[in-house]
Amino acid sequence: MANEETIIQLKGMGKEFKTANGPVVALNDINLDIYRGEIFGIIGLSGAGKSTLVRCINMLEVPTSGQVLFEGENLAAMSEAERRMARQSMGMIFQQFNLLSQRTVLKNICFPMEIAKNHSYTKAEAKNRAMELLKLVGLEERAGAYPAQLSGGQKQRVAIARAIATNPKVLLCDEATSALDVSVQAQIIRLLKKLADGMKMSYLFISHDLALVSSLCDKIAVMYHGEIVESGATREVMEHPKEEYTRLLLDSVLSVPYGNQTIS
Repeated sequence: MANEETIIQLKGMGKEFKTANGPVVALNDINLDIYRGEIFGIIGLSGAGKSTLVRCINMLEVPTSGQVLFEGENLAAMSEAERRMARQSMGMIFQQFNLLSQRTVLKNICFPMEIAKNHSYTKAEAKNRAMELLKLVGLEERAGAYPAQLSGGQKQRVAIARAIATNPKVLLCDEATSALDVSVQAQIIRLLKKLADGMKMSYLFISHDLALVSSLCDKIAVMYHGEIVESGATREVMEHPKEEYTRLLLDSVLSVPYGNQTIS
């Protein structure tokens, strides 16, 4: 659970895209505090702005307005070198795995350690760390395999191991289970919960999947048309929603089956 020190703060953050038909507002006046050690979920239907929000947090997208503060420092005001250092403290898990196809599983996990600027890993250290993580995610026997030889669930396990290889302070998960079969989703959720219980990181889960965030997150925020319409402790928001959109969203996905079990 979190302490009282914020690690990520969004202050009046907005994002506007220019299109041939005029500007499109993807995010509007986002204000959010995520505390060190906290597990935070952001839910909403497709198109709500969730993925744009997470890409603004690590500056893959530059906000049009407002501020993104990481450990109290404004990312937009940093030099490019300082921003790269800050990004290395943010692991990220994507929906589509994004593994390097010409590298083995072991070398995929070693990759972030090879390019890390805030820590110099020897080849032996990187390999030992990668094998340690493969054991953690249950794939130590697949170290020499290539991504094409793995199932979707195995690829996501490798992606998780790679994301935490350099001991990031924050783990950003953007629809981390949505590309997987239903039964595999439950396995990945259990793995993420195990990691959350055992590692001192802050987590931000971006998802339209209420089962995922309700089973993992201390707090949630609900997004609708680029705005946060409601936020608070997960149980409080789920049991006593204040906004009509939140009630409609919860009614539509209140019980989501995973194989033979239901995570609620």
